[in-house]
Amino acid sequence: MDNILEVKNLNIDLITKKNTARLVDNVNFNVGKKQSYGIVGESGCGKSITALSIMQLLSYPLQTNGGQIFFKSEVGNVDLLSLKNHEIRKIRGKEISMIFQEPMTALDPIFTIEKQIVETLKFHTDLNNKDMSDMALQMLKKVGIPRAENILKEYPHQLSGGMLQRIMIAIALICKPKLLIADEPTTALDVTIQAQILELMNDLKTTYDTSIIMITHDLGVIAETCEKVAVFYAGQIVEETDVVNLFHNTAHPYTIGLLKAVTSLGDKSKTLFTIPGMVPDGAHIPKGCRFEKRCDKKMKICKEKTPELMDIAKDHKCRCWLYAESGDNNE
Repeated sequence: MDNILEVKNLNIDLITKKNTARLVDNVNFNVGKKQSYGIVGESGCGKSITALSIMQLLSYPLQTNGGQIFFKSEVGNVDLLSLKNHEIRKIRGKEISMIFQEPMTALDPIFTIEKQIVETLKFHTDLNNKDMSDMALQMLKKVGIPRAENILKEYPHQLSGGMLQRIMIAIALICKPKLLIADEPTTALDVTIQAQILELMNDLKTTYDTSIIMITHDLGVIAETCEKVAVFYAGQIVEETDVVNLFHNTAHPYTIGLLKAVTSLGDKSKTLFTIPGMVPDGAHIPKGCRFEKRCDKKMKICKEKTPELMDIAKDHKCRCWLYAESGDNNE
């Protein structure tokens, strides 16, 4: 499969007066054309800041420190991290778009919906006002907004969370991007609206041949929308495989714990499974395996040496000493 995005050896640091904390450590992954790629993990694992780095939207005290992000743009294969501000702005919003976590805060309360959709077209196209308004109307209809003509004239505070999320998707897709990054697109939405949003994104992916990076802590969203998945833990990828393997041949103890936490919701014993402990913060990363203190399968070597991301089967990688003999180092 041809890749539209290749992230290589990405590091992201948090700069403080006392020290520098590494929040994302040597992350590598590829997103294929027309592929849905899932990134899953607990809060604080580095998912969102990895996505922001692709768009060059990190701000101080966060900064990338090494690595490359190659993207197949209209002008060729470019390293997004090497682009200057005026160069990345030509790609951001046009070829790569992002749906942010909170639609209530992502939209400007003092401008109408139409004005906020049209703003993207003004920056990236030479269309006249009427054509831009027509495109905005058509896109609202495509994302399933009822009374689209009226909604264009309304303000964000007049609309529900589900409607605002659809409008965010409309803004992200108005220029038909090659890559769409969706950061927790169903957070704070009720179950019915969540299902509608996920179905909409699957349909639009087919319509526009858009690749999608789906960032979430919800494994149900991953199962519904993704083909390939990377599991993040404490700034590293600990498991990467296709979505079938993730659920049926789960390898890393952390991923196993995440699945147990979900499946225990329907357990007859009515006992909710939890992974003990907390994700270590970037300033206090343990010497060996970052999951060692929370792992029920830990060995002596786990505390002493950091495991590498290894091939344990075809198209299946895992960062765990349990598979060190069967896997080849691949990082």
